[in-house]
Amino acid sequence: MSTTPLDRRPTIAVGPATWPVNRRLLLIGVAASAVAAVAFLVSVAIGFTTPVDVARILLGGGTRAENVVVFDDALPRALIAGLVGFGLGLAGSLTQLITRNPLATPDLLGITAGASIGAVAAITLGAAGDAWLSDLGVPVAALLGGLIAAAAMYALSFRRGSELSMSTLRLILVGVGLTAMLQALVGFLLARAQEWDAARAQRWIVGSVSYGSWQVVPAALVAVVIGTGWSIIVARDLRTLGLGVDTARGLGVRGGPAIAGTLVVAVIVAALSVSAAGPIAFVGLLAPQIALRLARSGTPPPITSGLLGAVLVLLADVLTRTALPDGLPVGVVTAAVGGPFLIYLMITTARKATA
Repeated sequence: MSTTPLDRRPTIAVGPATWPVNRRLLLIGVAASAVAAVAFLVSVAIGFTTPVDVARILLGGGTRAENVVVFDDALPRALIAGLVGFGLGLAGSLTQLITRNPLATPDLLGITAGASIGAVAAITLGAAGDAWLSDLGVPVAALLGGLIAAAAMYALSFRRGSELSMSTLRLILVGVGLTAMLQALVGFLLARAQEWDAARAQRWIVGSVSYGSWQVVPAALVAVVIGTGWSIIVARDLRTLGLGVDTARGLGVRGGPAIAGTLVVAVIVAALSVSAAGPIAFVGLLAPQIALRLARSGTPPPITSGLLGAVLVLLADVLTRTALPDGLPVGVVTAAVGGPFLIYLMITTARKATA
């Protein structure tokens, strides 16, 4: 770590590449990681033991019975909550960053709805006899659905002659309309599905980690690795793009490839995260906006947004298992918090536009 006379901020150097270290972001990241770790231990411990004992068991000091309870039952659920929250928060920050609009989240752009239709089709049609859908599996079907929805959104929002190649207002309007259409298609599939398959799909649609298992952990983990890796690789370009496309072009940053790549990564991360726990509502909206306000920056920082997303989902899971009726999905809690926040954002965005 070093400093330069012109920039007193510390930097991390790896060969010829250097990354400036924002002390405030670093502090927020450490604090969010600590809160997420505590919430993770509490989530594993609920109904069984204490967080201190959970830490002991995870470090290899548990008995055979304790290991079975923790590693086979409680740990996958907590891991999925943390990883999915991180992925959705990071994906939301990426879409908000490239569009420079707080309303441009995977929820509102149709990405999670596309992933939902893919997953629901795999659950309902696969069980009804379409073997190829069952062979695909929920993660792959969700990823394909998210990519197809994103491609449709991009094609309908295309604007010739623009570096971004999309109208932000048109993008959001198309996303809202696309989401409504896909949700109607989800309802159609549920209406024609067998009762058991419909119930299973319905639990998934609300957004729940209650039935999490080790089978879906890899999809959520891959989403986190891809999103984090991309955010680090293009961190400098993303910060510059946050100043505006014209400013970024003046500073020598090619906006087109960075924006296109970031959009693809956001779709992949959101779709894989949704495949693991369903479309947990408003995490992609809440986490980046909280991170932006805590960091006092012009754009939502992706990694910090991911950490805060993990905190949100883990705390929501703890809340549903302690203070709220048993079996309530975490998506209900995040929607209850995110709905009013969305209204607040829409009002403030409208006021800024007319100011």
